[in-house]
Amino acid sequence: MYNARIWLVVPPKVGLPLFLGVVVLLSLLVHTAVLTQTDWYPAFLQGSNAAVEAPAAEAQTPANE
Repeated sequence: MYNARIWLVVPPKVGLPLFLGVVVLLSLLVHTAVLTQTDWYPAFLQGSNAAVEAPAAEAQTPANE
């Protein structure tokens, strides 16, 4: 292990919960950003199939125009 000496400075009882807490916090921040900053993700969670319907509408237009 390359960083084994870190546990001489920070005990595992402090370092591991702190590390895991930061991972959880960052994960929650990323998920919140995706939910609030995109318009497609809430529709995806609701089961909207607007993306599936769009190519079918394009396929009905004649190609010889």
